[in-house]
Amino acid sequence: MTTRPTATITLAGLRRLTGAEPGELESLIAAGTLPALDGDHLPMVQAVQAYLTHLRETARTASASAAMARARDARAEASELALAVSRRDFIPDGEAEMATDFLCGIIVDRIGGLPARVTRDRQDRRVIEAALAKAQEGIAADLAQLPD
Repeated sequence: MTTRPTATITLAGLRRLTGAEPGELESLIAAGTLPALDGDHLPMVQAVQAYLTHLRETARTASASAAMARARDARAEASELALAVSRRDFIPDGEAEMATDFLCGIIVDRIGGLPARVTRDRQDRRVIEAALAKAQEGIAADLAQLPD
C-alpha cells in the first residue's frame, strides 16, 4: 500500500484562497495557529482547517466583546438615569421651561375668550375677567414658590 502525498499549497496561494491581508498568515504561522512552512509550502488541508478555526475563534471573541460592550453601555445608561432620578433632573431645564410656557399659553388662550362666550353683558364680563385674572395670578404665585 502506497501512501498518498500530502497536498500542499504555497503561502501566496493560501493568501489568495483565504483573502488574508499581507503579513496575516505569517503572523498566524509564527503564533503556531497555522502549520509551519516547508520552504514556501503548507499542508493544504491542515492550513485551511486551522485558518477556518482561527476565523471562528475570532468571530466568537468579537461577538462576546460586542455583547460585553452592549452590557457595559446599558449599565452606564442605567447609572445615568438613576443619577438623574436622584437629582430630579428627568429632562433638561430648558425643555421643561419651554413645555411649561407652552401649556400656560394654551390655558391663558382658552380662558381669555371664556367671559365673552358666557355673557354679552359688559359688566358681568368684567366681573368674570377679574375673577379669572385673580385665579391666574394665584396660579402664577403658586408656581413661583415651587422648588427649582
